Amino acid sequence: MSDSQMQSSGATSFEYSGDWIRALLEEAENERMHLMTFMEVAKPRWYERTLVLAVQRVFFNAYFLGYLLSPKLAHRVVGYLEEEVIHSYTEYLKDIEAGKIENVPAPPIAIDYWRLPAGATLKDVVVVVRADEAHHRDVNHFASDVHFQRMDLKDTPAPLDYH
Repeated sequence: MSDSQMQSSGATSFEYSGDWIRALLEEAENERMHLMTFMEVAKPRWYERTLVLAVQRVFFNAYFLGYLLSPKLAHRVVGYLEEEVIHSYTEYLKDIEAGKIENVPAPPIAIDYWRLPAGATLKDVVVVVRADEAHHRDVNHFASDVHFQRMDLKDTPAPLDYH
């Protein structure tokens, strides 16, 4: 079936995403590494892990529905959430520097993922994670801006290879 036949029949075809699928998958993997790293640092109990899973399930479904209704709004909301996360990590850093939180050695998973030096500490991890979150903020605000201009993401190159 040719492209014109598919379009006239209402069928869809696979299209190039402008690397947005790859960029957003990289972000998702990076966020997973944040979670895995801080699970190593905090060593949560089984009920805390269960709570994290429950919140993830609720957020995923709400976000999925929100994205179907308005990708522009969904990306903007994530951009604002990331801004709050950056603020939280900044406060976390202040507490580490003030000695309120022990600056423990960085977990091996963080040293491997972010290619940190062997003697890296929690402070080093928080600094690189905060930088990641700033990148996620920028990517999501950019994606929202693209939608606001009534353009398709696939027509605008995605920001790649940050991590």
